[in-house]
Amino acid sequence: MKRRAVLTTLIGVVVGVLVVACVFFLPAWIVRQDLGSGAPGFSAGDRLKAINDVRVTLLQALAALVALGSVALGAVMTLRQIRVSREGQFIDLFTKAIEQLASDHVGTRMGGVYAMEQIAYAAPHYRGHAAALLASFVRLHAPWPPSRPMQEVDLERKRYHGGLRDDIGAVMAVLSRRTMVLPGDSIELEKIDLRAADLAGHDLSRFCFAGSNLEGAILTGCDLTEATFAGAILRNADLTGSSLSGADLSDADLTGAVGIDSVKPTPADSAGVAGGPSVGRGS
Repeated sequence: MKRRAVLTTLIGVVVGVLVVACVFFLPAWIVRQDLGSGAPGFSAGDRLKAINDVRVTLLQALAALVALGSVALGAVMTLRQIRVSREGQFIDLFTKAIEQLASDHVGTRMGGVYAMEQIAYAAPHYRGHAAALLASFVRLHAPWPPSRPMQEVDLERKRYHGGLRDDIGAVMAVLSRRTMVLPGDSIELEKIDLRAADLAGHDLSRFCFAGSNLEGAILTGCDLTEATFAGAILRNADLTGSSLSGADLSDADLTGAVGIDSVKPTPADSAGVAGGPSVGRGS
């Protein structure tokens, strides 16, 4: 507000100076420059008329300039108001999506997940926030080890399609589409429960699954470039056709894992995958 007041005052001063110049100084100077002091047959009355004509022309030009400036300023202010209004709408949508994610109903939480994806698509500056929020959602709702009794969790998991609760599966699908993942960013999914999760074909490059349980997970055809599985459980997981270039499998449990033998050695470990797993590879 203070900045706007200063700008308004400055514009008023400039316009005032231009008006004074157009009325008192510029007309006589322009006529003098054009006609000189000794123009033959040019009386004092004619000179005064010429000055008045120039004055009128200058004032008309100044008025047009001020009008044009007012239109431009109005357009800028309108655009700013539109941006502020649009940002307010995005904030409302983001808040509503967060409320949906906190719902007790799985379907409502799924709606919140997809709303986050749409917000990230329409407002790129929300991408990092949305990705971090959804990653936190997974860590909260699918922790490893589970925050509830294992028997209760395993009984509930039998009802899941693709090894994941619908809202967790929706988050993994959305994050893998990378609409909200900024270039070069990683997704922090440490210590989560992805047992028997069907993630075939997902782009999980630079995802961090450190300390997570992916026992029996289907990771066929996944992009796992520079993914982190340090200390993760990958027993009986199927990684056939996955790209594991630069992946960190240090201290990972790979007992019975399929597709690991096809991984090309990296400079970090000439014998296998970066960091080297702590157990033997499955076939």
